Amino acid sequence: MSLRSDAGQSKLAKTQRQNAADVLYIAFFAIHLVLMFAVDLVPLYPDSVRPAALDTLRDFYIDKYHDKFFSEPPQWFRAYILMEAFYHVPASILIIRGFLKEDAFVSVHLLVWAVQASLTTLTCLVDVWDWTDRTFEEKSSLTLLYGPYLAFSVLAGLDMFCRLRRTFGKSKRD
Repeated sequence: MSLRSDAGQSKLAKTQRQNAADVLYIAFFAIHLVLMFAVDLVPLYPDSVRPAALDTLRDFYIDKYHDKFFSEPPQWFRAYILMEAFYHVPASILIIRGFLKEDAFVSVHLLVWAVQASLTTLTCLVDVWDWTDRTFEEKSSLTLLYGPYLAFSVLAGLDMFCRLRRTFGKSKRD
């Protein structure tokens, strides 16, 4: 005979899944911060303080993937880099901190991040497939890089939407 009800077991399983997801989010955003500073934001650094190793890393990436966003960025992509610097960096820190402190408001931060990241990444993927000077293989390689980021942001957004829905409960009519 079990002392725990089915509802209690269900809630425990949900909590364990949520805790595992929270650890994944913390790891993702920690890695995301490192990659932003090591690759994406490098063009914003003054030459006098930019380590040569970061230029080498970016050059390797450009040579390997032929990513025009890094070799010949369109003007709108420069705005995306600024969004990373002034939104993604602080948001990533707030999201990590929120999960570590079990702040219920972290779901709102992550939902906003997810919508923004999904839209900007989708824009990039649409543009990649419109490039006429890249091969199918090069476009596919870039899709394999950008695609998981898009999928992660969409899934994170859905997860946060569901968490917020549970937090705020049903509508007044229910």
